[in-house]
Amino acid sequence: MGKPLQVLLVEDSPDDAELLELELLRGGFTPSVRRVETADEMRAALASPTVWDLVLSDYHLPRFSAEASLATLQESGRDIPFIIMSGVVRAEDAVILLKRGAHDFLDKASLARLVPAIEREIRDCHERAQRRDAEERVRVLSLAIEQSPVSVVITDREGIIGYVNPKFVKATGYPAAEAIGRPIDFIHRKDAGEETYKAMWANIRAGQEWRGEFCNQRRDGQLFWEYATLSPLEDGNGVITNFVAVKEDITARRSYEERLLRQANYDDLTGLPNRLLMLDRLEQGLAVAHRRETMTALIYIDLDRFKNVNDLLGHAAGDQLLKDAAARLTECVREGDTLARMGGDEFVIILPGVEDGVSVQKVADRVVDTFTPPFGIAGQDHFVSASIGIGIFPADGNEGQVLLRNAELSMYKAKEQGRGRYQFFTREINEKAQARLAMESQLRGAAGRGELRLDYQPLYDLRTDCPVGMEALVRWRRPPDLIIPPGSFIPLAEEVGLIGEIGDWVITTACQESAHLFSRHPKGFRVAINVSPRQLRGGAFGDWVCRQLTEAKLSPEQLELEITESVLMDDSPEVGETLRQLCDLGVRLSIDDFGTGYSSLGYLQRYPFDTLKIDRSFVVGAVRDPNAARLVETIVTMAHGLGLETVAEGVETAEQLDFLRACDCDIVQGFLLGRPMSLTDLAERLG
Repeated sequence: MGKPLQVLLVEDSPDDAELLELELLRGGFTPSVRRVETADEMRAALASPTVWDLVLSDYHLPRFSAEASLATLQESGRDIPFIIMSGVVRAEDAVILLKRGAHDFLDKASLARLVPAIEREIRDCHERAQRRDAEERVRVLSLAIEQSPVSVVITDREGIIGYVNPKFVKATGYPAAEAIGRPIDFIHRKDAGEETYKAMWANIRAGQEWRGEFCNQRRDGQLFWEYATLSPLEDGNGVITNFVAVKEDITARRSYEERLLRQANYDDLTGLPNRLLMLDRLEQGLAVAHRRETMTALIYIDLDRFKNVNDLLGHAAGDQLLKDAAARLTECVREGDTLARMGGDEFVIILPGVEDGVSVQKVADRVVDTFTPPFGIAGQDHFVSASIGIGIFPADGNEGQVLLRNAELSMYKAKEQGRGRYQFFTREINEKAQARLAMESQLRGAAGRGELRLDYQPLYDLRTDCPVGMEALVRWRRPPDLIIPPGSFIPLAEEVGLIGEIGDWVITTACQESAHLFSRHPKGFRVAINVSPRQLRGGAFGDWVCRQLTEAKLSPEQLELEITESVLMDDSPEVGETLRQLCDLGVRLSIDDFGTGYSSLGYLQRYPFDTLKIDRSFVVGAVRDPNAARLVETIVTMAHGLGLETVAEGVETAEQLDFLRACDCDIVQGFLLGRPMSLTDLAERLG
């Protein structure tokens, strides 16, 4: 079967058309011929879906001509081989048509050249189409590079720039004329990334693609970051002839990433490394110290009395104090040391490569001394000291977290010893910490395991010498068979957040256990229960107490809640609302251990208290020290002036009892009158 051939024939003679078709068949084609005689017919044929391989046109037709048919083809914009056939045309006329775009001229009388001419023109037409496609691809590629939103640079094999696109000019500020002819790295910052450049050239000269980031310098000196992809360009033989770099400005992205990194690793307030970065540096430092067999010290710093500044002057003043403290601490460290803020008012210093404890002690002395001058906060001088704990690798811990914990434990030991001092880690500190941790572990769930119990100490009215109530005191029966008094575990419960669970158990149990005892005593008989400030900060505490009273069938005035003196200085709206709710309910409120804190009688007017409880230390001192005696007398007098009942605790001698009676104190409790005992024993004692 011959090669298919779509022929558009401009011919008025059917016989000539038939002869032409036979010639094409003999030449190895399978022609499909459409004959037209007018311009309209030709236009219709050109507009049809047929893909024409060839236009053959007679020179002269009655209503058409080769000249007109050539013009019609050219108007269509289609590139189709156009061959003229005639036996009467003059040579000069044929030349004119060839100049106008006809591809060949054949004599009808001799068609021997027809098939070769057709094959040649179809081949030439195909080549022209390929050239046009290639030129279009080049044009589009050129536009893409010229209008690209990223910089494009083309260099020779030596890296000398031969082309830059407009985006490069805009990004760098260098006109193309200034960039062309210079090395591609002429905008790279010279003091950074030398190894990066070496790796880049090694890759691309080996025929490999390279990707990476560069810090560059604009024509005006401004620095910017680019992410670049560099690739070798090879000729048909695989020989590298050029390099092309496609570069995207990532300055904004880098800035954003750096901000995120800084936020993740540095403290916003002081600008110091935060806990996360400190731990990372600590682990790295310990790894180096382990390899070199050197020592690394960790100094744990806690600001003393920071809470006072924060509470009295506000958070803005507290923040200023922290910034000033950070500035002072910065002056205490060497280059290569790490000063970090752990959070709150705690800081850490890492000292790598220390020679001995003496060198660490010198740094600790500088830290203590730097806090000697007062801090000017809110127009006033405030003295803030620092408690410091010290741990040294490897003696005090082979791992970062262990060393950090031991230094922190030492800091707490320093704080216990009077603050404003430092303490090296010791085995004794560790043993106490382990014991405390074991106690905390056992204390969790103690109420649920039935390990807690209540003892009760009677309260006596000094006017009648009759019992008027009792105080419920929690005891912990710690396995295997130890009875732990509240002073030994309640502070721990406060610190680790267990006081709410234990405090709720005490209130519930005291209400339930004492209900049957109240029925045998006057209506004013009451049970006093200690309440933690943490319990008062829960918004539902008042409603919960009401439910406990209802379930135990107690009246509100039979319950007295004892609250520590620190509540007087608490500005929390929740605490005030809870106390007022309890007062409205009819529950009695008592201030416990008055005089041991920083409050004054004036603070009592903030909240609706009924009773003021005088601390045992004042009662013991009153019979030996006239000043202490006058203080107790003053407290009783002023409390009565405010309408408050007074209770003195810790009465152990008749002399103390007589003194309190003479002071007109209302109620007393203590070993002289009755030790804490079970409710059964108390019921028998009261009769």
